[in-house]
Amino acid sequence: MENNNTNSLNNYKLIITIVKKGRATNLIAKLKKIGLEGNTIMFGKGAAEKRIYEQILGIKYEPEKEIILMVVEDSKVNKIVNKITELEQLNKPGHGIALVLDLKKCIGISKLLNKKGDN
Repeated sequence: MENNNTNSLNNYKLIITIVKKGRATNLIAKLKKIGLEGNTIMFGKGAAEKRIYEQILGIKYEPEKEIILMVVEDSKVNKIVNKITELEQLNKPGHGIALVLDLKKCIGISKLLNKKGDN
């Protein structure tokens, strides 16, 4: 049985960004200036062996990461992802990654749900 509090959010995307530990808070502050509204920061750890970082990728071994989850209106996604890429230099190896996923249903983000008027 489907929960009546879930709503279709076809006009929203989930941006998942993984950056080096200590960089998420500053990044979020800059993204809010261009329209980001909500986010969640979680801590994570890369699973690659130290050898992969240093010998294959040629970068310092820093497995601690921050994972940022952002629900963003479709119209703002490119602007936000481009800014993340610029600020975090995602085009360079070892600087992080960003993923954009379709967001079909969501529970618990009442601000977005009220904004859509789907209550």
